Amino acid sequence: MIKFIVRRVVRGLVALLLFQSLLFALIHSLPYDFSAYVLTSPAMRALIRQQFGLDRPLWEQYFNWLEGFVRLDLGVSFRYWPTPVLDILLGNISRTLLLFLSAAVLAYLLGIWLGKMIAWRRGSLFELGATLGGVAAYTAFAPWLGFVMINVFGWYLHLLPYQRLVEPVVWYNAPLTVDALLARMVGTVLAALLVLALVWYATRRVRAAGWRWAAQGATLLLCIGVAWAVWARSGLGYLALDILAHMALPLGTVVLLSFGETMMTMRASMLETVREDYVLMARAKGLPDWVIRDRHVARNAILPVLTRLALNLPFVLIGSLIVERVFAWQAMGQVIFNAIEWQDIPVLMGVLSIVGILALVAHVVLDVLYMVLDPRIRHAAEKS
Repeated sequence: MIKFIVRRVVRGLVALLLFQSLLFALIHSLPYDFSAYVLTSPAMRALIRQQFGLDRPLWEQYFNWLEGFVRLDLGVSFRYWPTPVLDILLGNISRTLLLFLSAAVLAYLLGIWLGKMIAWRRGSLFELGATLGGVAAYTAFAPWLGFVMINVFGWYLHLLPYQRLVEPVVWYNAPLTVDALLARMVGTVLAALLVLALVWYATRRVRAAGWRWAAQGATLLLCIGVAWAVWARSGLGYLALDILAHMALPLGTVVLLSFGETMMTMRASMLETVREDYVLMARAKGLPDWVIRDRHVARNAILPVLTRLALNLPFVLIGSLIVERVFAWQAMGQVIFNAIEWQDIPVLMGVLSIVGILALVAHVVLDVLYMVLDPRIRHAAEKS
């Protein structure tokens, strides 16, 4: 096990070095020149190039940037000079995580559950309706679906606010900034997810389904109750509710756009796994259907879905410029768009570098997770 993890980490570090080198080469091969945006004399443009180090040879720029990257220094933004790139990313990451990470978790949970159920009830009306709805939502044009959500729930029904991050009247004389409150909300969500994951892991072997579901449901209600009490006592609950109200429509849109792919992947994997011999043996033993479905079929069928989840989570940081534009939820997608438009190379390389690091970490974690869940891979790793 230890040797396997060490080999994967070493390979990941080598891949990270190659990725950073390729990223630097590709971005600097573009005809980018930030000084061209400055409407001033050629001498001033040359001074700007010298200030930003753009007049140095590419090999020197590469090693300077690589040295800063190793020291966790992503450089200084050209457009917002002298603001560090890391400050720009940290200032927008809470908006991205609160919306797109929550949407990714909900979409995968919904897709896994629906995929499991429609594969087990093949040929039923439930399968037909869920399949048609999931495929229609997944293939929908994102701006169109966003405008439909705004028209239905915002304009006609007047149930939810839209095209705004917060309500200015509510935030008048607020004791803290929007980003600071968003960071606290992200921390609350991550803490609740950690508790729920620990309870699920602790109760997964409980044979009585009623007791297992009761424990998990009670934990969910307890997390909601504790979070509600903490936010109510802090005096910031009304601000958090305002953000949640504005987040409802973009969150629902992203979930609708995302869950269909997970559902169909889980369905296909379940239909393939149900033909295995051990499933037939489990039926011959007289095990209940839910035991065969959840503990034998779904446990092995979920591996391809976990693969997609682990590989897609790092790209949550990029966000979605289309959804952000439709709902005026300015996050990392807008930051990347501005960096491309203004040729802000340090910001662009900083965002892609972080996504690359997280993607490589996801690959390493996924390899270890596969070895834990699949005895065949574990046996092959122990022999090598």
